[in-house]
Amino acid sequence: MTVVAVGYVPSTQTAITAETVVATLPFIGQGAGTGIQHVIRGIINCSIGATSTAITIRVRSGATTAGTLIGVADATTIPASAAASIPFMAVDTAVFPAGNQYCVTLACANAVTPLDATIELEILSPSL
Repeated sequence: MTVVAVGYVPSTQTAITAETVVATLPFIGQGAGTGIQHVIRGIINCSIGATSTAITIRVRSGATTAGTLIGVADATTIPASAAASIPFMAVDTAVFPAGNQYCVTLACANAVTPLDATIELEILSPSL
């Protein structure tokens, strides 16, 4: 089963530095028990200002920056005055209750403007 959603980016496309949710999956109707894996992946497109910056992408359970971190926080440095398309992926092997969801967040050392983002969830069942 695959669930796909396009992340919401405000029409003002405001520059951010603090960790901010840039894409959210809708509620997932089915829970996942032992042996089920959720693969969360996507791309964040953003514009960098006049100073190069360190960017950190996090996949979290839930719809806020307070959610549990899934996998590791991915950090990279983007050069100044550049546009960047940054792919991300995380795998959640924890028991996942029905009605939960995932989001992806972006945090930056210097101002970055998120342009758009996509996030996809693939639910993998265990091998027989």
